Amino acid sequence: MIMRKVSPGHETYQSGSTNKVWVERPNSAGGVSVRFSYRNDSTKNIKYVTFTVVPYNAVKDVQRCTTRRQSEMHLRVTGPINAGNTGSCTFENVWYNSTICTVELRKIELEYMDGSTETLAGPDIRYEDPPKPSTGCYVATAVYGSYDCPQVWTLRRFRDGALAGSWYGRAFIRTYYALSPTLVRWFGQSKWFRRLWRRPLDRLVARLQAQGVADTPYRDQPW
Repeated sequence: MIMRKVSPGHETYQSGSTNKVWVERPNSAGGVSVRFSYRNDSTKNIKYVTFTVVPYNAVKDVQRCTTRRQSEMHLRVTGPINAGNTGSCTFENVWYNSTICTVELRKIELEYMDGSTETLAGPDIRYEDPPKPSTGCYVATAVYGSYDCPQVWTLRRFRDGALAGSWYGRAFIRTYYALSPTLVRWFGQSKWFRRLWRRPLDRLVARLQAQGVADTPYRDQPW
């Protein structure tokens, strides 16, 4: 299975319209729903999928539901999800906690129609290819599994706030974006590639955060 997106938030009516939109923040009661979109890239039909998710606040502390007092939740989707098909699902009010702003997908448990099972966890969870715009953090997205997660938010802030401020920084960025899309396209789904880059990126992210670079949600800046 390849994940396309994992998004915490809630569904609400668009102002002045009967159309509903997805808003990536808790609702007025503090309820946080989770929306998944995915693709079954296997040759087998999926019977059940169980997603294990954990919520975080803006400073990356694990949060609990204020009513059920739980952090980790196990959310099951009933298929069949046929081979090659895409799908999406929404679990409403998984937690009640107004401080939740991000969700980490820790594990995917798959049960196929033929009775076989598979468990994906950590770096084995695969995501769709990173976005194509020139500002995409290709390698970091492949390593951390999402363009919108705390580690990549930190790296994007560093790119826009520090590297892009000098000619040599911009030259590095342009060189990186000239090479990294091809590397990720060839090797981004390989375990060895993600493991190769994970440790140096973890060190860089930790150093940047120690210097005060935030890991909260971020919108790319033009440069």
